[in-house]
Amino acid sequence: MTDDNIKEVINRTSIVEIINSTVPLKKKGSNYFGLSPFKKEKTPSFSVNEEKKIFHCFSTGEHGNVIDFLIKVKGYSFKDALYELADKAGIEISYKSSKLNNIIYEINSLTKELFYKNLLNSKKHLDYLLKKRKFNIETIHKFELGSSVNSFELQKKLLNNFEVNNLVAAGVFSRTKNSKLFFSNRIMVPIINMQNKTLGFGGRVIDDSLPKYINTAETKIFKKKQILFNEKILNKQNNKKIIIVEGYFDVIKLEQSGFTNCLAPLGTSINHEKLIEITKKGFEIIVCLDGDIAGRNATIRLMNNLLADKNFELGIKFVLLPKNFDPDQLIESNMSDKLNKLIDQPLSIEELIEKYLEKFRKSNDVDSQFKGSKVLKSLLNNVSNIDLKKILTNHFNKISLNQTTLKNKSKSNNQKLELKFDLKSKFSAALIIFYIENLSDRERVFDLIATAKFEGKFREIRDLIIKKTLFKSTTIEIYEELDSKGLNFTKNLLLYFLMKF
Repeated sequence: MTDDNIKEVINRTSIVEIINSTVPLKKKGSNYFGLSPFKKEKTPSFSVNEEKKIFHCFSTGEHGNVIDFLIKVKGYSFKDALYELADKAGIEISYKSSKLNNIIYEINSLTKELFYKNLLNSKKHLDYLLKKRKFNIETIHKFELGSSVNSFELQKKLLNNFEVNNLVAAGVFSRTKNSKLFFSNRIMVPIINMQNKTLGFGGRVIDDSLPKYINTAETKIFKKKQILFNEKILNKQNNKKIIIVEGYFDVIKLEQSGFTNCLAPLGTSINHEKLIEITKKGFEIIVCLDGDIAGRNATIRLMNNLLADKNFELGIKFVLLPKNFDPDQLIESNMSDKLNKLIDQPLSIEELIEKYLEKFRKSNDVDSQFKGSKVLKSLLNNVSNIDLKKILTNHFNKISLNQTTLKNKSKSNNQKLELKFDLKSKFSAALIIFYIENLSDRERVFDLIATAKFEGKFREIRDLIIKKTLFKSTTIEIYEELDSKGLNFTKNLLLYFLMKF
């Protein structure tokens, strides 16, 4: 494969024809225009030029040739895009690994067909799907579910069509000395990519044996972390909202129940980079994991990973299901309306953080509240995107001040009695508030606040806030430090003295 090969493929391909199959285009002058595939919009800003063989999105700045389009919008690898276009253009390109990839696709296609036919003859596995999972025949057919019972017979049919080394390379046969079918006595779920090609399989037992789930081993085309189950729906441009659930059976049940925009990871952890990549294509993602402890922990883990990634720019929201419920259980409990409502009103990442901190904030225990402030500080320090960090920090500064004010409102009457309502108290309160809330002016008023004659509680506050360790602290950090020391003189209380006269 040479640069000349690539140029020939690009030049002999109609970029308008390829893009028009995904993004409806209308000609205006020498260009064609359509709605951006990278973001939601009402006015077309996506331009394609047949003569120059390029596209450009004026909304996002994305641009490139026909190969770039297949990679950025359709999720192709460079090689897959090049070879598909070359095939359509009747151009021969030699590449050894591509031949093996094609063989693997052929093996997976036949294996999927054999598994599907096998399921229809396996009463035990078919009953499990129909009665236990409550999938209908149409759903089973749509997702091409199968069965790996009678694995010896399946093995013979595959060996009649392919060499054993290629079956091993495809992950269909095990890599042991006496290679045999990798999957045995399991419900089989084909993993299909955006080009409708079978990459591999997931298998689930229906008894208590372990492991409950297994996937095809890593192959040249099956990279578990880079794949989401049901990702072919990303080709549909009419729905820009994507729901992430825990497993492929959740996706299948939700699809049957009318939620036709669901994806799932192929393991216990979610690749946050994959989600960010999807948001760059204009999709809004709603993460809806199970309501058990494992699901909650996975949600928090994902939240932390997103915040730590400098490429994260929002576009991902969260649903917290009722305790110990998963999507399937909500549907089976006639609670689809509740699920719909939760999905229609997802939590932004700042709202998720607030939910996470509730257990600390609601506590009357100072240690717990202090721990909560440290957790929040750690979360905010973990944010890699500078702009997002500023937004979240400002948001939680306001939230924390409001919560602290409300929390201490009931205590203020008792604390007021400890202080005299005279001009000196008014001056003390004003100076303390000014010092706390004006970081840029602290150096200017430091000598004044350090030498002023404060009395009683005001002196305790002054002595604490002028410490070197707090000199460059934010307003909210100082108020939290006062709280942690039992000096609950919040902005609300100090303002009381200013308004008293």
